Amino acid sequence: MTGAPAGLVTLHEAAERLGVHYMTAYRRVRLGILPARKVGGTWWIDPADLERPVAASALAPGRRSAGKPDDASTWRERLQGRMLRGDLEGSWQVVEAAMAAGREPRDIYVEILAPTLHAVGDLWQSGSVGIEQEHLASGVAASIIGRLGPRFTRRGRKKGIVIVAMPPGERHGLGVAMLADILTQDGYEVRNLGPDTPAPSLVATMRDADQLAAVVVRVVDARHRGAAEQLLSAAHRERPTLPFIAGGYAVPDERSATGLGAAGWASDPRELAGLIESLGSD
Repeated sequence: MTGAPAGLVTLHEAAERLGVHYMTAYRRVRLGILPARKVGGTWWIDPADLERPVAASALAPGRRSAGKPDDASTWRERLQGRMLRGDLEGSWQVVEAAMAAGREPRDIYVEILAPTLHAVGDLWQSGSVGIEQEHLASGVAASIIGRLGPRFTRRGRKKGIVIVAMPPGERHGLGVAMLADILTQDGYEVRNLGPDTPAPSLVATMRDADQLAAVVVRVVDARHRGAAEQLLSAAHRERPTLPFIAGGYAVPDERSATGLGAAGWASDPRELAGLIESLGSD
């Protein structure tokens, strides 16, 4: 190619060598993960940089480097600081970089965003940050969920309907919104009642749902465990044979879930679809 810098390849050629789409490679250049220089309107890459562990793992779908740049705690630390400042674009750049390093959107939710929100809540309760910072962080998290949400869309026939809800008294619905996205990607139609759901509203939604596969109740604040138990009890009276699942930070294990009247519990939201299927086949 006339005018090509000696020994370098174009960004298109680099993407082909790495087995990714051109725009995926371009985003990595923009984020500074893949070194490149622009000459005459064309991006040029040193082939040696394609062999570096960080660049290779960041560009290959589903792969992660074993080094520090992809450590979940590092991503959470970077994200937390930006969220507390209300820096949406900076926070989104952290999310993009984490996905470039191999994490899927559902991994962003479970391993990075949800734990960061929980840590911010702990900081607020301890008085380490003000309520205004907690609100800024929550606003940024809501925007991130809004941006990631379309990536969970799945075409094709649905496996059934899953209702997700939080008991009366719960005020923060970001976690259950992430849960709804994950279940949507797993092939379910999700009806998200959100936080502070009265029992009559849950029962009415159940009656209106054909092919209801499960009800999932999420509890974040331990003070609302009693309300969660009442919510599950009302749902159980309506459909005794339906799989009921409890989870969230205030339900740390299976024993806690069964104590609330649930038939199942998953430590990881990414395991929920399999649990629903197993309970439904019993």
